[in-house]
Amino acid sequence: MTKFRFRVAGFVVGALFSGAVFVFAQNLAGDPAAQQPPPSAPRPQFFAGTVVELDASHIKVARTLVGRPTESRNFAINPATKMNKSVIKLHSRVTVRYKRMPEGDVALEIQPRPVIAPTPKV
Repeated sequence: MTKFRFRVAGFVVGALFSGAVFVFAQNLAGDPAAQQPPPSAPRPQFFAGTVVELDASHIKVARTLVGRPTESRNFAINPATKMNKSVIKLHSRVTVRYKRMPEGDVALEIQPRPVIAPTPKV
């Protein structure tokens, strides 16, 4: 009689386990788009360097890192771009906060960087 109970109990546990696995597999095999989180908006990024070109609609900034070639980027300027036009000129050092958009990099803010004066040698 006890062998029969163990067989029945084993059958019931096995059936419950396989049912749970089946339900779990069905949830995984559902719509893949529903399982992925929605794409987030592009995060702002930063680029620092020296102003090479500047006009009302765009700015080009170049930077040189030790051991690497000179890198330059173009950024679109729109009316929402925060910048101090009296301070930002050609050959000034700036940091550009921008977003990558389908139409190109758009400057959100252009901040001037302080001028570093060389220390006198004694």
